Amino acid sequence: MSALNDETIRRVFVDLQAKYISSMQQANSTKQQIQIKERERKVAELTRRELEALEEGTKTYKPVGKMFIQTPLPEMKESFVKRVGTADDEIKALEKTQKYWERSANDAQGNLRDILGGPRTM
Repeated sequence: MSALNDETIRRVFVDLQAKYISSMQQANSTKQQIQIKERERKVAELTRRELEALEEGTKTYKPVGKMFIQTPLPEMKESFVKRVGTADDEIKALEKTQKYWERSANDAQGNLRDILGGPRTM
């Protein structure tokens, strides 16, 4: 009966270990996505600031594939304001996801500690 108990503990330990590794990988992946979105937001914000400094009659061009289309300055400004807002929303959502994965990893790690430190026989 003790062997079955040890086998069950081993199986649970392996499952928790896999869950911990998976959760940490997901948390790290989400962290990288947050960094990418923050970089995109920063670029959009800097571009918006540069557009604010331009005079009203200045010609502006929007990249579309391999070509550029002339776009009114107010429309360009609004486009970059929306990009900043969208990036902020995406960053908030990714931060929530990251917290979930970190919590999941911490739970798995705590359970692993309990298994390693707990009694082996019942």
